[in-house]
Amino acid sequence: MPTSYVKFGESKIRNNCPKCFAQDGLVFSFSNKIVETKMVSKATKEIKGELNCSHCETVIYPALWTDEIDRVYLYNLKRMGSPQTYTRFKPLAVGLFIGITLAIAGTAFAIYSLQQQ
Repeated sequence: MPTSYVKFGESKIRNNCPKCFAQDGLVFSFSNKIVETKMVSKATKEIKGELNCSHCETVIYPALWTDEIDRVYLYNLKRMGSPQTYTRFKPLAVGLFIGITLAIAGTAFAIYSLQQQ
């Protein structure tokens, strides 16, 4: 099952970067997990947060976050809210559903017409 992440929110913060110590360069990006199969595309409630520094152009991993950055992350995560979850059926699933429905309806009609004779 291939998965991907779609960005649904972004927030700039004013904390110092733990690597280059520049101020006003940190950006939180929040992404929603999308699961793709042959039949459906489904957005889950799973959220991935990522912190990037625009000055040194690196990803700041949670092990390097200070307590202040962690608090700001939790605040922004709460502020963004949870993304919309959905299930979208692909054309293969719709065609299969219509085919099965027609087969059942055809069988029921054939049985009914045979009983009338």
